[in-house]
Amino acid sequence: MAKGGQELVFCSLGGAGEIGMNLNLFGYGKPGEYKWIIVDIGVTFSDDNIPGIEVILPNPEFIANQKENLLGIVLTHAHEDHVGAIAHLWPLLECPIYATPFTAAIVKEKFKELKINIGSHLKIVKLGGNVKLGAFDIDYVTLTHSILEPNGLAITTPEGVVLHTADWKIDEDPLIGEKTDVKKLTELGKKGVL
Repeated sequence: MAKGGQELVFCSLGGAGEIGMNLNLFGYGKPGEYKWIIVDIGVTFSDDNIPGIEVILPNPEFIANQKENLLGIVLTHAHEDHVGAIAHLWPLLECPIYATPFTAAIVKEKFKELKINIGSHLKIVKLGGNVKLGAFDIDYVTLTHSILEPNGLAITTPEGVVLHTADWKIDEDPLIGEKTDVKKLTELGKKGVL
């Protein structure tokens, strides 16, 4: 625990140790007084064991019950397992959403399909950009994957830096998008991550 009794905590409501349904929380503050960010809010796909069900959403009850402490949703990329639940669950959360341009365009369409007006809640972050949410200073780190604009998030807090990579690969010659920002990853490695 840091000075002043504040700490950094991680809570996965989906996606950790499984494929899909990503909904990860990072909290910072005194126990019981955390301010939270959500990283990704996706679906998982059903299989033959659950007939009639196509997609499964994470249960956001934990964070929805304290949405006054939720600073925002930060999206890494536009694959369904990372953004597929956003339009369904956002009405329970009603907070800002941060995404790079391509991901933001996909998110807009998801809300449009459900006839939900998110107004100015969707914030577009440039590639390699930065977002400051409370004690969280978040740098978008360009990665490669099988979709445009995949990002890792270098989340700096008073406790140190967490590198949340989501899905990625090192591809020196990607078919679409930018190359992985190896320089930024190297800098983070030298600086040290938690």
